[in-house]
Amino acid sequence: MIEQLSGELLHYPKFSLYAFHLCHDMALAEGQRVEDADVLWQRFEELGESLDILALKTCRQWLNIPEQQAAIAFRELLSEEIDRCLRFHFPEVEGKSDTPRRNGELYAVQLHDTYVADLTFRYPGIVPVAELTHLNPEGMLLPDRICASIGQTLVLFAKPVIAEESPSPDTLRQLADRCLQALLTNATLPILPSYRAEGKLLSSPIFEYDNDAENPAQSCHILIWLDCHPDTAKLEASTKYYHPLMNLLCCRSKIRLSYHQARTSYRDCRQLYTELETLMKALKTLPDDTAEKLTVLQEALLKINPQAFSYASHIRDIEDQRTTIITNLKNYTTTLEELTNIDGEQELSFLQAFSYECRSKLLGQIHTNLNYLKPGQALFGHCIATMRGIVEVEQAKMNHNQQQENQDLQDQIQAVGVGIAAGAIVASTSGLMFQPWEWKGEKVEPSFPLPLLAFLIALFFSAACSVGAWYWAKEGIKQGRFPFRDVKERPSEKPKR
Repeated sequence: MIEQLSGELLHYPKFSLYAFHLCHDMALAEGQRVEDADVLWQRFEELGESLDILALKTCRQWLNIPEQQAAIAFRELLSEEIDRCLRFHFPEVEGKSDTPRRNGELYAVQLHDTYVADLTFRYPGIVPVAELTHLNPEGMLLPDRICASIGQTLVLFAKPVIAEESPSPDTLRQLADRCLQALLTNATLPILPSYRAEGKLLSSPIFEYDNDAENPAQSCHILIWLDCHPDTAKLEASTKYYHPLMNLLCCRSKIRLSYHQARTSYRDCRQLYTELETLMKALKTLPDDTAEKLTVLQEALLKINPQAFSYASHIRDIEDQRTTIITNLKNYTTTLEELTNIDGEQELSFLQAFSYECRSKLLGQIHTNLNYLKPGQALFGHCIATMRGIVEVEQAKMNHNQQQENQDLQDQIQAVGVGIAAGAIVASTSGLMFQPWEWKGEKVEPSFPLPLLAFLIALFFSAACSVGAWYWAKEGIKQGRFPFRDVKERPSEKPKR
């Protein structure tokens, strides 16, 4: 039977989900967790509910997570009562008595600011490759279902039942492809992972598959590790590789997430820059009317100031993400060296290639993006300064005109007041007009015997005085002084000696 199904059987296959979820953020207060820190455990409980696994759907009761817990280097999260590892069995499936019953375990730790969960499903015996579908039931372990905020990696470890003592690399590669196909039978990802590279871990071949999605919510990274060396099972059981591999994959996910966030911020900046270009073109067609021009400029300033702040914030975020990538790349390189130096034969050039990609491609792209964006930040500042300068000039011009109008009105009021006062003075003396004229004590009879002659004469003189006084006062006010104040003092002559 083994010869007939050569290459189609696996011994003790286990499928592990390494999920990485952010629990602390430097923007929050010390010890405060992010708002969705418990989402990962909720997903596991929902998974346990779907698979009818009681221990998994109540996993949070075994978590030992204080409400106020700062970022720490390493901490196991499950209770000591269950030996810090939650073990469980799948319910029995009718009609599959010849297939070993699946079981699994959940192990969880906190690495610095990240929750790391290892959820493993396994078969305790020999099963066909096609049964791997049930280690990823309905694609429930894929990233679109788990939704870990930082990302995840799936690892299959199994011993192939092969008649050949030394199977060829092509044979093992074909077996790994069939394992991948079985694991992704019910996958709903828009882009399925494909072969990327291979190497050796603990003396056995390991194959890497990835869909190269930038967004962690769609990224599917899978490692298929085939136990083909007599020492591999013993070395794997010693778990010396376990925490270095977990830390390595965590750093990898953080780097990919930071790059995705940097690219998102770059695209947002480009959109803001496009809006700025449109606004600057509009400044060339400002209305001629001062009031309308001020209204347009004030509305533009109200719009562009928040945009400039957002633009600067995105650039700061990109620089923060670059720092995060550099930090995690150092940790990745250190951990890779640690993983390389454990017992057994290691050939991890495919993991080393990721660090090269980070330096040459990811960090290089971020550097290029910042070079494009920083001149735009200066342009935002110049645009705001220009608009504020135009507003100040136009506002000063409007204020000057308004002051001139107000001054003219005040001048008119003062001139009219002076005219009325002058007319009143003349009118108050008009009664003399009705008295007989006298010349050297003798009364003079007018040669024009018209009625009200004295009144008309008084009215004429009153009006003339009022108009004259109004004009005189107006001109005097306009010049900043009355005529009778325009008296220049002559400098006194020095006495002669």
